[in-house]
Amino acid sequence: ANKYYNDKWTSVASMSYVRGNHTYKVGGEFRIDIWTDRNSRGAQGILNFNANQTGLPSTQGQNLQGGSVGFPYASFLLGLVDNASVNAIQDPQWRKKTWGLFVQDTWKVSRRFTLDYGLRWDLQSQGKEIHDRSSMFGPTVPNPAAAGLPGGIVYEGYGPGRCDCRFTSPYPYAIGPRLGAAWQIDDKTVLRSGFGITYTNLPTYGYFTNSAILGVGFDQRVWDNPGFGESAAVLRDGLQHNPSDLYVATLNPGLRPTPGQLNAPSTTIDPNGARPGRIFQWNIGLQREILPSLLVEAAYVGNRGNWLTANNLVSPNALSDQLLSQYGLNRLNPNDQALLVSRIDSPLAQSRGFRAPYTGYPGSATVAQTLRPFPQFNSALTPRWAPLGNSWYDSLQAKVTKRYSHGLDLTASFTWQKEMTNIIPNNSVNNVFNRANQKTIADNSQPLVFVVAFNYLTPRVTENRWIRNALGGWTVGGLLRYSSGTPIPVPLATTNMNQLVFQNTFMNRVPGEPLYLKNLDGGDVDPNAEFVLNPKAWANPAPGEWGVSAPFYNDYRYARRPDEQFSLGREFRFAERTRLSVRAEFFNAFNRYFPANPDSGNPLQTQQRNPQGVPTAGFGRINSSNLGSAPRNGQLVARFEF
Repeated sequence: ANKYYNDKWTSVASMSYVRGNHTYKVGGEFRIDIWTDRNSRGAQGILNFNANQTGLPSTQGQNLQGGSVGFPYASFLLGLVDNASVNAIQDPQWRKKTWGLFVQDTWKVSRRFTLDYGLRWDLQSQGKEIHDRSSMFGPTVPNPAAAGLPGGIVYEGYGPGRCDCRFTSPYPYAIGPRLGAAWQIDDKTVLRSGFGITYTNLPTYGYFTNSAILGVGFDQRVWDNPGFGESAAVLRDGLQHNPSDLYVATLNPGLRPTPGQLNAPSTTIDPNGARPGRIFQWNIGLQREILPSLLVEAAYVGNRGNWLTANNLVSPNALSDQLLSQYGLNRLNPNDQALLVSRIDSPLAQSRGFRAPYTGYPGSATVAQTLRPFPQFNSALTPRWAPLGNSWYDSLQAKVTKRYSHGLDLTASFTWQKEMTNIIPNNSVNNVFNRANQKTIADNSQPLVFVVAFNYLTPRVTENRWIRNALGGWTVGGLLRYSSGTPIPVPLATTNMNQLVFQNTFMNRVPGEPLYLKNLDGGDVDPNAEFVLNPKAWANPAPGEWGVSAPFYNDYRYARRPDEQFSLGREFRFAERTRLSVRAEFFNAFNRYFPANPDSGNPLQTQQRNPQGVPTAGFGRINSSNLGSAPRNGQLVARFEF
């Protein structure tokens, strides 16, 4: 019942003007990213049937020793609906606009020296729903459903019941200068260098629906049963309601939490979410012609990024040490730890003076939940588009280019690089209250990369026409890539930190313990006989303590996976406009065996084997039924033109 539309409207204009040694260029672009979700999920009515309507009220809560009374299908035959709902048909539509202007000049200062310089200005909006049908969590909004505690739902737009604002504002200073220079030192040597500031594209709000449109006129009518055995509706009467009521915008700041629950509010958006990431880039390189068809070059390439999206570096509903200290609590104190995980209605909580913050607050909630900045919500309230990420990149790059001659052209490149970031995937942040300590190697880090690409055209070397036509004119191609393995994530601790402060932390690396039980790159790993990672290399921090490990380590990586691809093809001409092209392509050409990545989640999980001694579960187990990459395979491609 869903139809998603994701479209982009783009216009680009530029003009060039050449005068003397200058080539001027000015231009601009305008884009609109469009996301629409037209859906009728549940608009036809959803009815649920239960055994309670045909059960015995006297058996409620009793242990029937495995037996049961009542039958859902019997309730259906009687038309007794346990609960039901009807949704409004929805069509939220998000639009994001982007503008860009640039001006540049290529100046041939002399025959041997060329200078490029320019300036670009980008203005991006994060977008909005075209009819202001959007809502989000507002940290300062009094919540009537939680006795006026801060943290309600705020509605975008202007007018009664709305915030008289936009959730995000465009960043107007995304100005990026560019500078490049090329100096021909001699007839065979060129020095090149460049510097520039670029800005990233802001993401489009894809799948804008559900919680992001609470209270704006896409409502739901719910029928609940009044009590055990009673029906919410009778099937023969239908679900009686006024359809127009489903499209009334309530603009109610207290739509969440629902009474007696601690559910999540609508989505959360960072107010700085329209600030694009900024990247400083620079390079300096030297090119040298060794032979007329052979060129070598070496370069240093670096960049620094900030304001990159890193949503998991902020957790507005977590418990900091400062907040705990306001209540005289310490997460390292065992007595306080026991208090924090106890129910708010427990004698321990009552004896320490802690009470529910408002009438209707569930007594099953823990003391830690009650002390959160927004106790009415059981989510982290992680904002969307938080521009808190940083990146650091430095590399030395070498390249050899063999331009086409004697039937061969070839490119070989080698990169030695270091990639650092504080953007950790999968919400695996060690301590959101210490962002500076999150700097680590990137999750896709590969310090060493060597790539060779070539094409060879077989010559027609014989006078024999048949042999020459059969063997000559074939193109043999190859792409060979050899690189370091990617990092293995450090295991998350299994302590109660998430229960205490609603944040995870990492296990600590044990000094002196090897990380591997088997060399993953040794070529002799047998997944059906051995575990490959050492669980003794990792240990939980003490209860209530943050781990001190980095999210990734340079010496803790998955196995390397070389990638070799080859192709063979030829073009046959039959007439001036008639030709047949055929090509065979082969992947993993040497049929290398790459087992799946080992289980690196929980070192405390017992390593298990079946009666035949094959590892079946546990830290360091490789699932032999899965492969890290496909075995050798190929495809044939043919194209006929006439």
